[in-house]
Amino acid sequence: MRLFSSLLAIAIASFLYIEYRPVEATKLSNTQFRKELPSNWLSSSLSPLNDQAQHLQTAAYQKHILIAKNTGQTLPLGRLDKKIACMALGGNSSVFTQTLQLYADRMAFFKADTLTIAASADKFYGLSDPEICIFSLHASAPKSNHIAKWAVEKIALLDSTDQNILVVFGEQNILRDIDTSLFDAIVLAHENHPIAQEQIAQLLMGGLSASGIEANGRLGLASPEELGINTMDLKELDVIAQKGIDAGAYPGCQLLVAVEDKVIWHKAYGKQGYEADAAPINLQTMYDIASITKIAAPTLLAMQQHTNGTFDLDKNLAAYLPKLVGNGPFAELKIREVMAHQAGFIPFIPFYKQTLTNGEWNSNIYQKTKSENFPTEIAKDMYIHKNYKDSIYEQILRSKLGSKKYKYSDFVGYFTQPILEEIVGQSIDKYLRNNIYLPLGLNRILYHPLNHFSVQQIAPTEYDQTFRKQLLQGYVHDPGTAMLGGVAGHAGEFSNAWSLAHIMQLFLNKGQMANQSYFSEATYNEFTKQQYPGNRRGAGFDRPNASGGGTCDVLASQQSFGHSGFTGTLAWADPKNKVVFIFLSNRVHPSAENWKLRDLNIRTDLQHVVYEAIAKRQNNHLGH
Repeated sequence: MRLFSSLLAIAIASFLYIEYRPVEATKLSNTQFRKELPSNWLSSSLSPLNDQAQHLQTAAYQKHILIAKNTGQTLPLGRLDKKIACMALGGNSSVFTQTLQLYADRMAFFKADTLTIAASADKFYGLSDPEICIFSLHASAPKSNHIAKWAVEKIALLDSTDQNILVVFGEQNILRDIDTSLFDAIVLAHENHPIAQEQIAQLLMGGLSASGIEANGRLGLASPEELGINTMDLKELDVIAQKGIDAGAYPGCQLLVAVEDKVIWHKAYGKQGYEADAAPINLQTMYDIASITKIAAPTLLAMQQHTNGTFDLDKNLAAYLPKLVGNGPFAELKIREVMAHQAGFIPFIPFYKQTLTNGEWNSNIYQKTKSENFPTEIAKDMYIHKNYKDSIYEQILRSKLGSKKYKYSDFVGYFTQPILEEIVGQSIDKYLRNNIYLPLGLNRILYHPLNHFSVQQIAPTEYDQTFRKQLLQGYVHDPGTAMLGGVAGHAGEFSNAWSLAHIMQLFLNKGQMANQSYFSEATYNEFTKQQYPGNRRGAGFDRPNASGGGTCDVLASQQSFGHSGFTGTLAWADPKNKVVFIFLSNRVHPSAENWKLRDLNIRTDLQHVVYEAIAKRQNNHLGH
């Protein structure tokens, strides 16, 4: 692409490139980013908003957004697994770029306020030739809508063969000086106000309906007041989250609440650990989500394949895994029984215990260096023998099946994973990342996070003194998953709250998001319903007790579903109340024996605050 090849040839100066980190955490040498954001609307049409509450300003501003061009329904953007770059030129663009980065943090950002610009290719993504370029022009000063001439001149560098999007945060008449034929979509934002920046970013990414463009199922951003909820009714969320930190239930956490497709609460609290110099938690920090993996990975993929007709809940294990299960008692177990924890499995087997001799690693099973016979890393400087996976399955198949009634077991994932990998023809981690997560823009939900992120961006879990003899950070906490190489159907995924919330929203959307269909409504109904009398479980999903509550709060509806995680996590979706609730923590740091999170009811108490706030809104509406 001519734009970026030209930039690489220009002298290096005034450069900012953001990769896997928030804008505010980056040292800004460019004078552009020391400029203040506008605090007031300036134009005659928008200045009357200055005396209104922020949520009223937001609602009113949305009516002023103008789509000047949208060839071939370029907007909102659908799949985000493309090479996308954003060049934001002129005044302060921080809110715009930070909001875009929430939705697509693999995007490359280039910013400058002089005629000399430099660029750098994304070493992970190869962004030397972007497919989509978002070109935004920002008013130069907080008290002016004027856009500098030098910024407009940069448009000449664009390649007309790419998908180009222009956003103008300032004077509309600037279009007279622009070759608009270079752009597939043009959005007139009118002013560089922070509300405008946040709203337009959502509009581009499909989190907002405005000016004739419909949201595409991605979560939007809103203040509680925009949904009729009083922020003060949610303040107890801060209190409860901090109470857990003060009590030593966890060193830090993330909390996200979405209502009616809008994120109204998204915060990070505390630190990664209890040490004085531990890194603070931010919204990008990833956590080991433990058993939430069951719904975010194999259940999600099973729903896709069920819709495709390749996965049948009423077939038995022998139909999919004949070589593995043979003719033994496991062969006749139905997939539905397995996924509803109704198959009679024992809860788990501590496989690692048989691999230790006097508390030390068996050298026939583990080595400290990678080799042909020990290719699979399960922790730092710890590799397992290539054939030990067979031993794990032999132990499972030798275990005794009990009666067919509800009994929670990790064995569910040990069978759904190989079934699904056989169907899709590749490992579950690669398939999900390339075919579901990245197309949705969800870069921070994945197995093996250390392959893509630095260890500092991942919250540590347990200091494993018994098995792996080290602090686990970026390596899966669950020992069985580790022994399978970090990828399993019952654990292994890491995520931040934002990415996980979109998976839960995808379930609420019944498989539809970003102009893609991942599973059908019929499949959604089949998997989320109660599967057996006396067993609250769906197919893969946890659900409320018949009397309410359980894993979730007592106020969650009977239609709600989700999953918790051993490491101190909870993801829950409620279609009746249109709520997504995400809580992520590392309560197992530094010891898995710390059960204060459970004993203090932190997760359900947080949910309770949300439901009470929603009920107050509904009561207020009834009062009117």
